Formats: sequence, structure tokens, C-alpha cells
Amino acid sequence: MELNLSESAQIAEIISAFAIVLSLFFVGFQLRDNVKATRSATANSSIASLSAWYAGLGLSEQASANYYTGITNPDALPQEEWVQFVMGLHAAFLNFQNSYYLAAEGTLDHEIRNSLTAAIAAVKGQPGFLRYWQQRKPIFFPEFQDYVDLIVASDQVNSEGVYKKIEPVGATP
Repeated sequence: MELNLSESAQIAEIISAFAIVLSLFFVGFQLRDNVKATRSATANSSIASLSAWYAGLGLSEQASANYYTGITNPDALPQEEWVQFVMGLHAAFLNFQNSYYLAAEGTLDHEIRNSLTAAIAAVKGQPGFLRYWQQRKPIFFPEFQDYVDLIVASDQVNSEGVYKKIEPVGATP
């Protein structure tokens, strides 16, 4: 059977249409894989950033003492150390705000964001946090301010006694 030019063109169009549909399926699968990779990298980056903040705080005796005093008794800090405390806490809050917006756009899973920002619930009743938030709140975007205010107003508490004064064994109060 011999095909004329018109019939050959129609067969070529059908094959081309089929190839386009297959390539669209392939692009769809690739896009889905890229979205997964982006979300995974974003989660890793968000967690690593806040982990580095915690490690810096926890591995430095001076930073730990400054943070503990600043969060529990801000009046006990000299002005220079209050500024250090505020800058340190602000670094964490920039991470929290970033995770909030990444979750809002769908790049970061909401559960990861909630896990990261659960640290806010741990300090929400501490005098240093309350002073920090009163002073620095206007610097943040309104949606994030509302999000933090919801955490502060919630019943959620995650401190597990971390900020209670621990007396050495055998000491009298």
C-alpha cells in the first residue's frame, strides 16, 4: 500500500501529537520531582539554620548565660548585654519569619514550620521575650506578627521547666 503525501502528513501529525502528549507527561513527572527536591532542600536549610543558632547559643557559655538571663530576668542585664540578647533572639525570629512565609507559599511543610516555631511557645511567658516582642514586633511583617500573637495567646507551652532556676544539690534556697 502506497501512501500519498496527504496521508503521510496525517500520519506524521498523529505521531507528533502522540509525542507531544508523552513529552508533557515526562515534563509533569520531572516537575513533580523538582518540587519534591525543592521542598526537601528548603526543609533542610530551615532546620539547619535554626540548628546553627541553637548550637551557637548552647556551645558558648557567655551566649548561654546572656540568653538565660535575658529571657528570664532582662532587668539584670547591662544595656550592652541586653543588645546582645536582642540581636541573638532577633536572629532566631528572622528564621521563624522565613519559615512562616516559606510554609505560606507551600515551599516548606507546615508541620516543619510548626516544629521550628514551637520554640516561641516555650518562651512566650518569659519577661525577656515579652519585652523583646514589644520592642521588635513592628519590624516584622503583619502576617507574621499575627502568627506569633496567636502562639503567645495559645495554651501551648513547650518549656518543660527549662527556664526554672535549678539549685545545686545540697544548696539551701
